[in-house]
Parts: sequence; C-alpha cells; structure tokens
Amino acid sequence: MGYGLVMAGELPAGVVHTGSREFLEREGLPRTGAFLDFGRFGDGPLESVELSASAEPSALAEAAGAPAAGAQAAGPLFVLGETEYCAPFARAGNTVLLDGVTGEVFLAKPSGEHLDRDLLASDLPALAAMVREVESVAETARRPEALDGRRGPAVVAEVMAAADRRLRELDPGLFGRSDVPPAHWGTTLLVRALGWGALPGGPDGPAYEIGADLVAEIATLTDEGLVHRYRPEELPPGLVHEPTRRLLTGIGLPLGGAMFGVSEEPLVTMGEAYPEYFDGEEERPYQRDFVALGHWPTDLVIALDGATGLLELPDWYDDGEPEAYLNRDLSALLYSLWTYERMRAEWERWDYGLGRDTWAVFDPQSLLSTAVDGVVEALDPEAFAPGRSWRLLAEDAHMGGLLG
Repeated sequence: MGYGLVMAGELPAGVVHTGSREFLEREGLPRTGAFLDFGRFGDGPLESVELSASAEPSALAEAAGAPAAGAQAAGPLFVLGETEYCAPFARAGNTVLLDGVTGEVFLAKPSGEHLDRDLLASDLPALAAMVREVESVAETARRPEALDGRRGPAVVAEVMAAADRRLRELDPGLFGRSDVPPAHWGTTLLVRALGWGALPGGPDGPAYEIGADLVAEIATLTDEGLVHRYRPEELPPGLVHEPTRRLLTGIGLPLGGAMFGVSEEPLVTMGEAYPEYFDGEEERPYQRDFVALGHWPTDLVIALDGATGLLELPDWYDDGEPEAYLNRDLSALLYSLWTYERMRAEWERWDYGLGRDTWAVFDPQSLLSTAVDGVVEALDPEAFAPGRSWRLLAEDAHMGGLLG
C-alpha cells in the first residue's frame, strides 16, 4: 500500500491545523484503500473548495455530528481524494475533503450552491489507520493459517466485531459523536470481511472448502432456511467426482432460492429430466449425460459434469448465450452465491431511501453496487468472462445489475 506525501511548499496556507500539516509532510495517506482513492497526491498543491455561508445546518447533519448541506465549515476545505464508488449516473465518486482548521475529514457532494457533508474521520492519522485496518481484514483472510484456518459466517461476524472495536479505538471521536453510525466504514468493512467465508481447496479438492454453515446461511437469506442433503443412492451413477459427491451428501444444497433453486428429488441426468431438448438438434449434446442440478436465471438449468464437477448452462435458445461455463465447481458456485446474497441483503437493508435518511452524502447501496461485481468475480474469474452468465447478469442494465 503506497503512501502519498505532500511537500511543504505545496501545502496551502489555509491548512493551519498543525497535526494535518505534519502528517501530510511526514507520513502521508495511502494512495488507495477501503474504497477511497487518494491518488491525486503528488500531482500538485491541494485544491481548495469554496463554500457558501448562507445555509443553516440541517437536523440530519446535527444528529450525525457533521455539517450538512451548505453549513459553513470551521475553516477552508481542501480536496484529498474521492470515493471509488459513485451514485448511479454519476461520473465520479464523492469528494473527500480536509478542513484546514480543525483537521476533520469529510465525504462531500455538491448540493446546489452548497456542499452536503458527512464526517469521515476526526483527523488524518485516524483516517489512514482506519483504511489500513479495513484492508488488513481482507489481507489476513488470504492467509490459510489465520485464525487457525477457521472460516464461515460465524468467523465473518467475529472478524467484523473485532475490526469494529479497533475502528472505534482508532477514532473514538467519530464513533462516539452520535447514535448515527459513521458513514462509509460499516459497509466497507462488511465487503472486505466476506473473504473469511471459505478457504481455497487443495489441488485435488474442491475450489473452496465450503462449510455447512455457509450453505445454511444461503438458505436463510434466500428462502426458509431449508437445506437438503442427498443420500448416496439419490445421485446418478455417472456422478463420480468425489468432492461434489461429498458436498451433496455431507453438506447439502439450499432449497428455494431465486438465483439457484434445487429440488429434494433424486438427481437425474439432463437427458432424463429434459428429453425434449435432446432430440438430436441441440447445440451442446454432450450435456445429455450431465446431472440436472438446479434452476438458474433466464429459465435455464445448471448442468453438472459428473466426472469433473464443472458446472455449465445449456444453449436452449439457440443464440449461443450464455456460454456454457458457469462455475468451476459446486463449491465455487455456492461461495459466489453466498457472497452475492450477503451483499444483496445489505443492499436491501438500505432500500427505500433509508441511506439518505441516515447520512447527507454516503449511499451504502452505491458502494455495494459498485463493489459486488469485483468481489464475486474474484472467486471464479472465468465465470465473468464475456458472454458467460455471471457477466451477462452483472451487465443487465434492465435488471439493475447483480443487486438491482
């Protein structure tokens, strides 16, 4: 994580806060992290922002402990960077501003002739430390030995609680200012913590070591929390891929989901379940002997290669889309679904404008919508290649993307 310094001669005279001047000259901010971009450092003097002094603070801003639309700042404001996420149809993210007198840091966006602002950090050292803390959550998850290899939803909750305590210790002024949660940090922490859901599998194993609790949470997020474990005799003879057999019989699959739905019936081949699509003119005839695993959006069925564990989709509409590849194996699909469903649940928590009722600037749905594609894609990059289903769903503007 590179750090950007500001030369003493490039600091505007309006930055009179001693701690801010010393920090920018000696330590600097990380160039990027926690969905914040401070890459403009090194490009010249800090840019100032003019504020109108005519407006009064709103009740929302007073409750949140930060100036609201048009409220006069204690001192001049200077641009530090911007968010890596932006509201729908916006060309850039919200601006990150430094108050040159108090040293406070704000998220800001124009509102007529004024600025709406949410307090982001009490000072620059706290801002940098919180960025490092959030990024360390994701970085540590990639170490197999971390937390003795424990992973799953309960570990995600444990990691988030511990990180939240550290964030509060790093900036007690920010977190203790009011009952309104600080903007940005909670949502960012959730996204970064999802990497604790599962560990990658070994060379001869599944893509991910999925636990029963992760599948159970998918079922809870998508329906009534029901999971079906298949008996060995309910699996077709051609399903010989051992990691997939162990997952189906030992952990099971969630029932009733909108994205991925399965039945409690014994699994059969695609040819047995859908003979009308295998009449000699099908585009992917080899899928006849694949296992019909479950339903997928756009009225498709997931076809499981019983020999390799690969998941594909049929070409039932004779247009070549989506391409056959869906996911590397069942564990990759389940981890991707769990990650997507956790982010979707958080997105829905802030539906109906609740984010705007909580903060003057920060929109958690914008952060989640911007982040979801990359987070899910990282779990199985091949699944997001052009023409493949996950990519087509993500780029479906009519449906609003993955979280729309």
